[in-house]
Order: sequence, then C-alpha cells, then structure tokens
Amino acid sequence: MKSAKEIKPNYAPVYASAMYPDLARLFIDNGYALSVHGSLARDFDLIAFPWSYKLTSRRTMLKKITKMFAVKIIGRPEKKPYGRLSYTISVGFGECAFDLSFFSM
Repeated sequence: MKSAKEIKPNYAPVYASAMYPDLARLFIDNGYALSVHGSLARDFDLIAFPWSYKLTSRRTMLKKITKMFAVKIIGRPEKKPYGRLSYTISVGFGECAFDLSFFSM
C-alpha cells in the first residue's frame, strides 16, 4: 500500500462526482445497489450488489454504461475474492478510469 506522500492528486473526485448520480440511477433501475469504495487516489472504485430478484446481466450493464457515457472497457475482467468480477473502464481519453466490481448471483 502506498503511503500518503506517494499518492499524487488527480481528477478522480471530479469525474466520480460527475458520473456517479447517473451510474447509480442506471444500476438501481436494473436491480443493483451501487457503492463507491476506495480512496479515489488512482481511480474510481465501484461495487455493484444484487439488490432485487430481477437483475440485468453484467454484460448488458456494461453495454448500457458504454452507450450512456464516453467510456470503454479495457483489458479483461479480473476475478476477485468472494466471487467478484472486476472490469476496468477508461473514461474520456484514458487518463482516468473506474473499476467496477460485480458480486456474483
């Protein structure tokens, strides 16, 4: 883990606050609760939790996000502890990103 001196300021809080309300609405409308996690030091970390019995698939959610915002999915999904699957999503020209984790159902 980096020390406070090693973490450089960046624009994560700006795009996080700009995008979160619309992302949260999208996830709520599709059966998920969306939570911000982490320091926002390197990127914007989000966790999508199943919240209703009727959920939109991860694949469809990713398509909706890329259609709604000027973003693209980079790399492959990464398996995380407790069944999470994490996607890195590049924002704008790629200088900012968010990591979106889905808990499995």
